[in-house]
Amino acid sequence: MSSLDPALKDALRRLRAVRSTRPEDPSAVMELAEWRDAMAAVLEELARVLPIEEDRIRASHEANCARTQAAQIRAKAAMDNN
Repeated sequence: MSSLDPALKDALRRLRAVRSTRPEDPSAVMELAEWRDAMAAVLEELARVLPIEEDRIRASHEANCARTQAAQIRAKAAMDNN
């Protein structure tokens, strides 16, 4: 029986940990943006250690989407404050 690569196991553990910190308050937009950036960082880390290329590409794409969403949240918050 093969065991999971320790780097992959650590990255998955961090992904679960960050995912569990999602802000519950819908009005906490800046916290949501910070959380999306944190998700992007762990997804990028995961993309580096996933064994299957298709999964690495998908994790990288999801990281880019998370960063884009964080930027959009911040831009909308800035516009709403003006």
